[in-house]
Amino acid sequence: MKLHKTRSTPAGSRGGSVVDWRLLPVVLITALGCHLLDISNPDVVPVDVLGGATALAAVRAGAIGDFTIAYSGSGAGGSGGTVEGQIMVSGLLSDEWINTETFPDRIQVDARQTDPSSGTMANVFADLARARVSTENGAAQYRQFADSTKDGGLAELLSLNGFTYMMFGENYCSGVPFSNARADGSIQYGMPLTTLQMLDTAINRFNQALAAAAAFDTSGATAAARAPKVLARANAMALARVGKARALLDEGRFADADTVASAAGVTNGFVYVVQHDLNSSRQQNGVYNGDKKFKRYGVADKEGGTGLAWISVADPRNPVFRSPATNKGFDNATPQFDQYRYIDEKASVTVASGAEARLINAEAALQRGDSAGMLGVLNALRAAPPSYFLVGDLTLQTHTIAPLPALADSDRVNAGGAVNLLFNERARWLWLTAHRLNDLRRLVRAPGVRGGYGRAVNSVFPTGPYFKNGLTYGNDVNLPVPVTEQNNPNFSQCLDRLP
Repeated sequence: MKLHKTRSTPAGSRGGSVVDWRLLPVVLITALGCHLLDISNPDVVPVDVLGGATALAAVRAGAIGDFTIAYSGSGAGGSGGTVEGQIMVSGLLSDEWINTETFPDRIQVDARQTDPSSGTMANVFADLARARVSTENGAAQYRQFADSTKDGGLAELLSLNGFTYMMFGENYCSGVPFSNARADGSIQYGMPLTTLQMLDTAINRFNQALAAAAAFDTSGATAAARAPKVLARANAMALARVGKARALLDEGRFADADTVASAAGVTNGFVYVVQHDLNSSRQQNGVYNGDKKFKRYGVADKEGGTGLAWISVADPRNPVFRSPATNKGFDNATPQFDQYRYIDEKASVTVASGAEARLINAEAALQRGDSAGMLGVLNALRAAPPSYFLVGDLTLQTHTIAPLPALADSDRVNAGGAVNLLFNERARWLWLTAHRLNDLRRLVRAPGVRGGYGRAVNSVFPTGPYFKNGLTYGNDVNLPVPVTEQNNPNFSQCLDRLP
């Protein structure tokens, strides 16, 4: 069994950090306190292993730690210290990353020729499955032992559980099986779920989180006593709202998503992050390690002729640099361009934010034919970038993004239409947060199928000759379920690999 430490900064929660930046300056994040716990971490933790009210803090920290590994990876084990999460593999299959090393498993993903027998991808899948089980079991513990009116653990874990189901739905094929551990340690094999069923399950979890957050006790004799409770409830509800709105968007329910992500429920200043630190390699930021430290991933630019110009079109929302100017990847051949959103091993990673809520509002406006309204929402965000969007410079300092020039109708024309403009804005604001693959899938999904935009696959995904090993880009638009899941008698293969 592996030993795991997770750092938590409570702002109405422990583990992840939920912060309304209108009320808490950036410099206060580190002053809020931290809680370090050693958690025994087998592949699947049965519900009754950690029991009772006194174990809840450990359960919560362990579940959030497992979610963080699945989402943004770590520096433990793996190839050269690279343990990738969903941010890395989804960005590699889309157009955010290119492979800058020699490991064949990752080259296959980058070339859109994913292999269900890949050991690396099996590990990534297992990490997300472990996060799902940990958050699910943790929520069950909180229901049994905690006073949910005074503790935010239930709402937080339910939301994170919803994010695991949603990431399975967004990044994997249809037909992912979901198994659980019985109290006696045996496995209860689950049935495969379609993509829509996975998203519906995520929405169900977010609804439960909203109900748990609504039950928070915000009473107090004074305004000062009530304020932190009110903020905790608002932040817990905002996390669930952003998650639910994202899942609704995935289902093509644009009007519903718009309502859930309204500015009244999710302020621009809201952000929920998971944290990394240097206490152990397992706690390190896996995005930074895989890219800057070990040079196995590099930022792509116009990949396959269709990818976004992440390098050649400079944008402060996705800072990229190459240092030295001759820097090459681990393969000693591919030019190494590094991301600078996460500037070191302890950089926190955004899971949900008010900026994402505004992008959902903008897409809903586009869907109802209100292009002026879409531009208005986008320009309001550009005029006042939230302060949690920090970028690094080469001295490892940070500064906030300055206001961006307003978009005009000419920008819509130059982008090739309102849809292109919107998705370009989504790409920049949501860079390296495990959104891009799903956005490309939404663009190529058939019209009328969960809000698809009907683009040709090879006009959106990288295509043509691949730059390594004499390969050609394949046809994959999602990740397969690994062959290891065929131990489940209910599963044989993906139901389909459609977008």
